[in-house]
Amino acid sequence: MQNKNITIIGGHGQMGKLFHQLWQEQGHIVYPIGRLEFDNCDDKLAISDLVVICVPIKDTCNIIKKIAPRLKKNTVLADFTSLKSDPLMTMLAQHSGAVLGLHPMFGPTIHSPHNQIIVHCEGRNPSSCQWVIDSLSKIGFTLKAMNASKHDQAMNFIQGIEHFITFSLGTFLHQKNEHPKELLEIASPIYLAKLLLMGRIFDQDPALYADIIMADKKRIELIKEFSLWLTDWVTKLENYDKAKFIDEFKNASLWMGEFTAYAQRISDNFLTIDLD
Repeated sequence: MQNKNITIIGGHGQMGKLFHQLWQEQGHIVYPIGRLEFDNCDDKLAISDLVVICVPIKDTCNIIKKIAPRLKKNTVLADFTSLKSDPLMTMLAQHSGAVLGLHPMFGPTIHSPHNQIIVHCEGRNPSSCQWVIDSLSKIGFTLKAMNASKHDQAMNFIQGIEHFITFSLGTFLHQKNEHPKELLEIASPIYLAKLLLMGRIFDQDPALYADIIMADKKRIELIKEFSLWLTDWVTKLENYDKAKFIDEFKNASLWMGEFTAYAQRISDNFLTIDLD
């Protein structure tokens, strides 16, 4: 692959720095652009084969509107946002050239691209974007094609509900003064894994997770629906409705089908954890 000029808008952030390093190691020339440089980077934009918007979710569409009109038509415009529909539509409206939606499904602290997934959503001129996908694949990432709206629907569960559950558990433990380190001493491997994943999240930037959870009105509506569903189940528990619990459990298990056995098998392989 011929070396390319790549500009990362938000390139001084953690994710920007990660991809700066990875693309640079491939031989590409990478220009990181920070917030104070947005208005004075036309020289970099003019020679860029790829411009990646890598800024907080709440700023993404506004930054696209500032940057896209200044690009050459043969520049690929992409973004790393965890929501894809709105940024993709904004890029298509603001840039007449090739457009690609990307979502790295991991944080910037990874030690290796092995088994790490990047979702890509088609925007415009996929043949012109293929070298970008190929470069990420060559680094070692697993690339998954996905429709933007389907991606966002999935993220409302993966990032909205799941992160909110983690936030709720961690903050409730704090309110009850039940320190997770004390729970580790008597935790089974599966609960140990859950506690460690919770701790991992709380080791990150809280503003990042606030932006993720509150990224989309539909996401918040889904969290509200989940909360009401939980409240309804609390009522059933207060009524000691064991039969309803068992019935609901069985129905969900049947709906999941072969996934339950698959999950049992895969989780057995990584739940042997040695804390020493």
